[in-house]
Amino acid sequence: MKLRMFHAATLAAALTAGAALAQTSAQTSAQTSAQTSQPAPYVSSDAYRDQRPLPTLDPRDPKSRDAWLQARGEAYHRAPDSAQTDQELRTTQALNDEIAAQNALADKADEAARLDHDTAVARYQIEVRQAQERARADAEATRAAQDQYDRDYAAWRDQVMRCQAGQRAACATPMPAPRTR
Repeated sequence: MKLRMFHAATLAAALTAGAALAQTSAQTSAQTSAQTSQPAPYVSSDAYRDQRPLPTLDPRDPKSRDAWLQARGEAYHRAPDSAQTDQELRTTQALNDEIAAQNALADKADEAARLDHDTAVARYQIEVRQAQERARADAEATRAAQDQYDRDYAAWRDQVMRCQAGQRAACATPMPAPRTR
């Protein structure tokens, strides 16, 4: 009886202490949230961002503009055809033709490689099918041989049992010759 009262008293004390702790914790968190009602702004550190200041831009100076664009990561802007000389247009056309020829050559090489790959895949699939058919045929031959062995063994055991039982005819009968393929 005293033991039960001790457990009840201990349980009551633990519940009272737990409630007091919870109330204190709630008051502390309310005070903390009241003190920090505005969250700190999120600032991410970007290790890849260039921290150097951009150069000053003089709109009248093309080199200044190019340096400013390059610092921003913009290094090339195509000029309109009307701003190019005939020599620049011919050079551009020759470069474009060379690039187109290289692209056509690469396309032909890609097509040849794709055809080679498709041929190799087809050859592989044929080899796999043939190997599977050989394995299936070997498994069937093995099963047939095992079945024949089991039948021959059962016949021999039957003959031995009959011979041991006293049937003289079973003892005199020669064993069947093993079958060969």
